[in-house]
Amino acid sequence: MKRIFKFIGVALQSLFSNKSRTLLTMLGIIIGIGSVIMMVSVGKGAEALILASVRSFGDRSIFIQPGGGEAGPPSVTAIDKVKYKDYLAIKNLGLIEDVAPLLIYQSAVSFGSSSFSSRIVGTNENYAKAINAEVGVGRFISEDDVNNANKVAVLGLTNASDLFGDRNPLGEKIKINGYNYEVIGVMGLQGTRFFQDFDKRIMIPVTAMKSTVFGVDYLMAITGNAVGNIDETINDLTYFIRKRHAIYNPTDDPNQDDFRVVSQVDAAKTFQQVADVLTVSLVAIAAISLLVGGIGIMNIMLVAVSERTREIGLRKAVGATNSDISLQFLIEAVVLTFAAGVLGVISGIGLSWLIAIVLQNFQRDWQFVVTLDSVLVAFVVSVLIGLVFGIYPARSAARLDPIECLRTE
Repeated sequence: MKRIFKFIGVALQSLFSNKSRTLLTMLGIIIGIGSVIMMVSVGKGAEALILASVRSFGDRSIFIQPGGGEAGPPSVTAIDKVKYKDYLAIKNLGLIEDVAPLLIYQSAVSFGSSSFSSRIVGTNENYAKAINAEVGVGRFISEDDVNNANKVAVLGLTNASDLFGDRNPLGEKIKINGYNYEVIGVMGLQGTRFFQDFDKRIMIPVTAMKSTVFGVDYLMAITGNAVGNIDETINDLTYFIRKRHAIYNPTDDPNQDDFRVVSQVDAAKTFQQVADVLTVSLVAIAAISLLVGGIGIMNIMLVAVSERTREIGLRKAVGATNSDISLQFLIEAVVLTFAAGVLGVISGIGLSWLIAIVLQNFQRDWQFVVTLDSVLVAFVVSVLIGLVFGIYPARSAARLDPIECLRTE
């Protein structure tokens, strides 16, 4: 062990005597390790955001959307396939509770001199329960509001602040698409769910929306909470809607349907698969930097062997064995990559933190996540690179003939 520490001291002395070359040699490892940690951190941040979105809706939440297949936006020809009549039929079916229609449209909103474009959600009295949200001030849309197509609105927290500031918005009239709507409530804090800011939404009765904002007879989605087993509920709803839409699909091929029934868990799995593939791809790209850095270390160590040929000869002349010479250069390579690994971890954590700060401006629920296993793997990889790419230079140094070394000028 004493000999090992002695060799480490010699290695540090050698590396510090050529600071510029040492730093340039370490650069590939620093970039590679830092990139790997950063990419894993971004992937874990996305995973945490997705899981938080699933928990915010609840594990019984179900969405019925237009468009066949298992994922992706509906095609132009399928966007109008889920009708308001489907909602009425499903509402009385008993498979899901808190059934709410969703008709969503981007529209101009104004109050006094304040105006902006906001996402308007036409829905019913069940919407808040269906998405696991609560009203902060006032009340939510009632069944009478829907039946009578009352022009009332419930504001998201951000929209309420943008329009009214600190004043009480209840009873005030805002304009949506040129029509006056009375503010009856303000939602509590909801945050970002599946990359959408729910605090920047305005809820109005779906019937009022159909007559004043977006006059169509179809829906963007129908949502609710499964009464029984969620998988069985999805299957039952699928067969029910196929019958309503006169779709013959004996093979259960989702691509033959003009709708899809999904749970939030399914949606989370889809997002997670995308995030995992992206993370693996980016980590693979970052690993190329590690490979290049390892080759650079091997080249520099070979140069060091040629520059220190006389030193090797002197060491052998005073009794150093081939294993001593080999171990000395191998330790130098490991010390070099270990130091690069430390700097790479620090830079990776720092970059991850900066990226999290930037992403929080777009997704405020984004979390800064650096896992212990990614840091440990980074250290292990850096040491392994030193061992793998240091073996050849170390063996080359050990094989040198001491007499030929001493003859070197």
